[in-house]
Amino acid sequence: MKKIQMVDLKGQYNAIKDVVNPSIQQVIETTSFINGPKVHEFQKNLETYLGVKHVIPCANGTDALQIAMMGLGLKPGDEVITANFTFAATVEVIALLNLTPVLVDVNEDDFNINIEALK
Repeated sequence: MKKIQMVDLKGQYNAIKDVVNPSIQQVIETTSFINGPKVHEFQKNLETYLGVKHVIPCANGTDALQIAMMGLGLKPGDEVITANFTFAATVEVIALLNLTPVLVDVNEDDFNINIEALK
């Protein structure tokens, strides 16, 4: 029986490696990992693709969560409600910003925040 792979990263990479490899090599050679020319090129291309004025490239989802939460104008000690069935980075970012995480149980059938528990 052939094993079914959920995500074929190798196949996806092989389909675009002729474009990806030279870009990665340029970043390595110039050591411009943060806000270098390739990052700015990606940013501009993504803004055009999405039809938006501004895009903030991030290293990972944790950074993206932190940037989004910083834009909310929350003050240290403010409570942020989130599901208790979440990735650790969700609560990590809340704590990094000196906010107070409030964990709420989720519904067993859909894993969304349980409104009764929220009350």
